[in-house]
Amino acid sequence: LGTSATSFALEKNGGYSLVTESYSASLTKEGLLSSLKFAGQKELLESPLTLCLYRPPTENDGIKTFPLSTQEGKAFNAWIEHGLDQLVLESLDLKADGGSFTSRHRIKTSLGSELGTFEQRWTFFDKKLHLQVVISLNTVVDDYPRIGLSCALNKRWSSLKWFGLGPVENYPDRRAGCIVDEYRSTVHELYVPYIVPQDYGERTQVRYLDLFDGDKGRIRFASMKHFAFSLQKFTQTELWEKLHADMLVQSANNHLYLDSKVRGVGTATCGPDTLDRYRIGSGVYRLEFVISSV
Repeated sequence: LGTSATSFALEKNGGYSLVTESYSASLTKEGLLSSLKFAGQKELLESPLTLCLYRPPTENDGIKTFPLSTQEGKAFNAWIEHGLDQLVLESLDLKADGGSFTSRHRIKTSLGSELGTFEQRWTFFDKKLHLQVVISLNTVVDDYPRIGLSCALNKRWSSLKWFGLGPVENYPDRRAGCIVDEYRSTVHELYVPYIVPQDYGERTQVRYLDLFDGDKGRIRFASMKHFAFSLQKFTQTELWEKLHADMLVQSANNHLYLDSKVRGVGTATCGPDTLDRYRIGSGVYRLEFVISSV
């Protein structure tokens, strides 16, 4: 991966920054990556890269246009009850050591649920960044929609290429017609216009994901382990609150999700839910990336 970078500088806001010949990076005082800019390129991030355990429910997860009282047994009840869309990370440990930064957080929600721990280890090399994530979840929630990371991107980062399943969206229980190959697309082409807004556009069994800014910018997320991703032009709140596709308002940013696991979608609108092997329960989940300008 190269030579480890020099140590961090402590910023006035309590965060940390680091500059090499190839890039500059910043971390919040909580240890979340908040800025990344490779030499000769524009800034990537509009919000910190952080934990994400939620997706806007699909119609199979639960029918939001019906009263919740009629949705007994639907997957999305627990997601709403525990507030998975409102995570709170409580810092347990932070440590900067040369070109490495480790952090450990307790995972809570704004509704008071305590879900487990979130650990990160960043190693900053001269030309690349290495990220290792360990997410340990308890049994408070027994069926999660996703386990991964999310961030907002500047809208200039709207083109992409990936090596994995495609070309159309695919989920763990909905991918038999997809082929592993290298694909190119844009955030607009990834959009699936479901009449009732919901999660969309996941790609699974991905080996690397390249993002392009339409100019000279190119950033790669590569992993030795398969991961999943989606890139969306609407916020999760917008997809959940709006009841019809023509009501959707595009976000000021694009929204990237990098997933260790995503739940299957099943057929529970009018049939059985996804099989047990496509659900996500308690346990330990990992993500690992090398981030570079290729």
